[in-house]
Amino acid sequence: MQNDIRLQFLGGSNKVGSLSLMLDTNGTRVLFDYGMTPSKPPTFPMQPPPVDHMFLSHSHLDHSGMTPYICSRDNQKIHSTKLTSEISYLLHKDSIKIAKMEGYAPLYNMNDVKQTKTNVIPVEPTKKKFLNNDHEIRFHSAGHIPGSLMFEMVGSRNFLFTGDFNIQDTNLVKATKPIKCDILCMEGTYAGRDHPKKREELEKELIDKIEEVIMRGGLAILPAFAVSRSQELVLILKNSGFNIWYDGMGRKVSEIFLKYPKYLRSEKNLRDALNRIHFVHSEKGRKTALKSDVIITSSGMMDGGPVLSYMNKLKNDVKSSVILTGYQIKGTNSRLLIEKKKLDFYGVIEKVACDVEYFDFSGHAGHSELIEFAKNCNPEKIVLMHSDNREALIKPLREFADVFTPNDGEILDL
Repeated sequence: MQNDIRLQFLGGSNKVGSLSLMLDTNGTRVLFDYGMTPSKPPTFPMQPPPVDHMFLSHSHLDHSGMTPYICSRDNQKIHSTKLTSEISYLLHKDSIKIAKMEGYAPLYNMNDVKQTKTNVIPVEPTKKKFLNNDHEIRFHSAGHIPGSLMFEMVGSRNFLFTGDFNIQDTNLVKATKPIKCDILCMEGTYAGRDHPKKREELEKELIDKIEEVIMRGGLAILPAFAVSRSQELVLILKNSGFNIWYDGMGRKVSEIFLKYPKYLRSEKNLRDALNRIHFVHSEKGRKTALKSDVIITSSGMMDGGPVLSYMNKLKNDVKSSVILTGYQIKGTNSRLLIEKKKLDFYGVIEKVACDVEYFDFSGHAGHSELIEFAKNCNPEKIVLMHSDNREALIKPLREFADVFTPNDGEILDL
């Protein structure tokens, strides 16, 4: 019997954020991810009905952020890697703290966060799990961040949910590979935009830029996601000789990464790189860091965390430079900085005089890579998600598959 597949995005269909997809196949309901968008105020996906199985691709809040809500409501079990579970626990705790600081009511509490960690059923890449007699799920590394997964549902027709993925090796993780499937549900964060340079060129340009800032007597501050991007930057700068200080949640995340070496490209390289930098543990450490060459600090989109404390002191220093290295979602503080050279300091918007630079160290596949990946998966049908520019992919993908771009709430029968 052919498995009928019904899809409904609860969030994240036509934007980057709040991703959640519900799949119904012959009466079995499966939920992939249940995230949030950490905007002001935060936004959330639609509520799902009770589901039979849930799968979490990785820990970033736009994929994991509302899983404690589902666990508290339904005592839902979640299939994910143990590494994803541990990092998600940190991020969920932090999101409660941030919500309270910004005056928003958290939709879950610490008991829900603890329950979520308890409810995780650990799975690993290259392994598989039977859902029922008709279906099995196979787990594949997504190459996005350590512990990230793609989910392949195997039946009379194979369905692949990519989550976020990357087909280029980074210093931290190895790239993913295409999976043959009949229906491909693929993220399109970088639809319409290719990564402009090879990683090696970009890394050299970053080091050259930091040297330029130091030579003119300034400080390079690198706002970076605590999960994956900050560790990637530490690895890139490992042999630079710069005086580097590392602040924020990235230190705890790094310790967790090192507990799960099988998800890292090289545990030794990460350990060595972390041993060459200084960690901020106190306000005294922050004062010392301001006299260094480089500060790597959270948050990556500058909506909170130690970065705003540093920027409050550096905002009028024309010698110093803010170097952004990740995707900046619309409505975030870092996007405001790029577009208007202003920052929101907890409700007070101020001009920033220091230099602002952007380097595209993405953990996502670029436009051409998305097309290449999809073609090599050889699907009959492609469903595009998690993108504010899906239209850019429709024409090139339609050359070899049927392409669908459903919106949140819309039901798609395949």
